[in-house]
Amino acid sequence: MHVRQLLILLGVSVGLAYGSLVPNHQSVLVHKSDEQGLSYSGSPQLRLQYREPPPNLQYKCGPKYGHCPSGTCCSSAGFCGTSSAHCRSPECMIDYGRCDAHESPDGPPTEDIPRPHLGEVPYAPYEIRSCSVPGTIAFTFDDGPSRFTGDLLELLDRYDASATFFVTGINNGKGRIDDPNLPWAELVEQMISGGHQIASHTWSHEDLSKITAGQRDDQLLKNEAAIRNIIGSFPTYMRPPYSSCLPESGCGHHLADLGYHIVLYDIDTEDYKNDSPDLIQRSKDIFDRALESADSKNTSWLIIGHDIHEQTVHNLTEHMLKVSKDLGYRPVTVGECLHDPRENWYRADDRWAVNKTKKHDHSPKHLLQPKNFTVPQVSLDGTCGANYTCFGSRFGLCCGSNKVCGNTTSHCGYGCNKEAGYCSVGVPANGDALDALDSDSAEAKRVRSEADSSLRVVGSAALTSFALALFVAMWM
Repeated sequence: MHVRQLLILLGVSVGLAYGSLVPNHQSVLVHKSDEQGLSYSGSPQLRLQYREPPPNLQYKCGPKYGHCPSGTCCSSAGFCGTSSAHCRSPECMIDYGRCDAHESPDGPPTEDIPRPHLGEVPYAPYEIRSCSVPGTIAFTFDDGPSRFTGDLLELLDRYDASATFFVTGINNGKGRIDDPNLPWAELVEQMISGGHQIASHTWSHEDLSKITAGQRDDQLLKNEAAIRNIIGSFPTYMRPPYSSCLPESGCGHHLADLGYHIVLYDIDTEDYKNDSPDLIQRSKDIFDRALESADSKNTSWLIIGHDIHEQTVHNLTEHMLKVSKDLGYRPVTVGECLHDPRENWYRADDRWAVNKTKKHDHSPKHLLQPKNFTVPQVSLDGTCGANYTCFGSRFGLCCGSNKVCGNTTSHCGYGCNKEAGYCSVGVPANGDALDALDSDSAEAKRVRSEADSSLRVVGSAALTSFALALFVAMWM
């Protein structure tokens, strides 16, 4: 092969590779009545229009590529789109497109509510990593409420145990927690009526050390308003997502200005790594080793878990309750384990009518319902569909493809009947959200492919281009 052929080969390969990696705007022929676009010198009925890329095409976004077209979301892999895989937080890039994090709760903002530092428990920037009352154990659950939270509340009630729920407002594609047409507000009310403590885990689970001060305000104030809409007040306790509130970011002092206690933990169950029947024993072992190392007479513990994980709710938590009881520990809220009076846990907002006395109607709502539309009845025997809903049923929130109510992935994932219950997102072991589909289903793979990186496709295209260029060059 001559030098000239090599140069041609190199030029063709680079050009094809560049073309496959860089998305271009599209020029399309449109009817003359279309008001936008450049004039076209050909047929009087047609002209050439220069358009922004349509929302449903895979245009790249992020720090290297910039913003998505208006109305579309930038996925964690850097592609624009409108599916839940693109728009769900915290993966959706809030600086490069629309995300569900940009939604807001109803009612007036909470920023003008006075925020005095009351009591003896230190406020931010100090980070609370342990309890102070010997013999107590504070179980805390992050990221909910979720489809498993109702089961967890029943379990805690059976053991007469109190816990603290660090709730998020809109993460994992679940919708706003204060939306009366979703099951979350009722679960939050049950937390309060069950004697549990509610704390903030931010609006959409963004890393508070990596966002701007204005975005941090959004993360805390929106969650405050959503919780206020449900219980009439908002928490003074919070846990930063990923336990991240670095001093150099200004996060700690910002949270102090907002009047928050920062709560971390001294036992991490690592349940987010072990959310399967084969792995959850690892989390049990972590818990057991810690408690067996000390005496309950002079020790207390602050535990972190996640009520978005099935194994945490249906396996790990009951084990922890049994072990802690056998070893002489008393399960309490974070406020109680710090000896902080209950009146210091929340800040009241009397300007907005609380909906805690309102009966939530979870039946499907349509703007245009047919005259013969009948409101579904709550399932009494665990079956669903055919005008029976799982909302309000003791068997679970989701109506599976087998027309049975439940809270497992098989009920709430792919095939779930949205007209007869709640259909949830799946949550993988790393704690991030997946679509509301079974992870191995064909539909789940199709939806994820819209938001995931196309490196394999690009790689195959580049390899094919290289082979074609080589073939042409050899024949010159």
